[in-house]
Amino acid sequence: MTATRVRPAPDATTSLRRAWWSLLGFLVTFFLAFAVGEGIASALGHPTGSAETAEWWVMVLAGVPALVVFALPAVLAVHYGRRAVRLGEPRGRYPIVVALVVAGGFVLLNLLSGILVLLAG
Repeated sequence: MTATRVRPAPDATTSLRRAWWSLLGFLVTFFLAFAVGEGIASALGHPTGSAETAEWWVMVLAGVPALVVFALPAVLAVHYGRRAVRLGEPRGRYPIVVALVVAGGFVLLNLLSGILVLLAG
């Protein structure tokens, strides 16, 4: 008996392509996240570019929305990657892994940086 490869649906290929393309969103959301974080911190009274450390609550209120903005392309990559896998394209897992590593790494790096700044100050 020979194994036959099932051909994925055309929508699977489209979803896979969209999953990979959504990763380019990180280039945009990287800058948007900084703009959101700095904008919120500035609106809360912390001067932009100040050498003094912001209060912990300012860091949280500015950091959480900024991190959410940065992670938006990961949401798209997971959505389209899972759709591709569901439609028969197992390579849809690859953009999911890349998106989660990039978004997770950015979030962890910023959390660790914030914690170290608070502990040092």
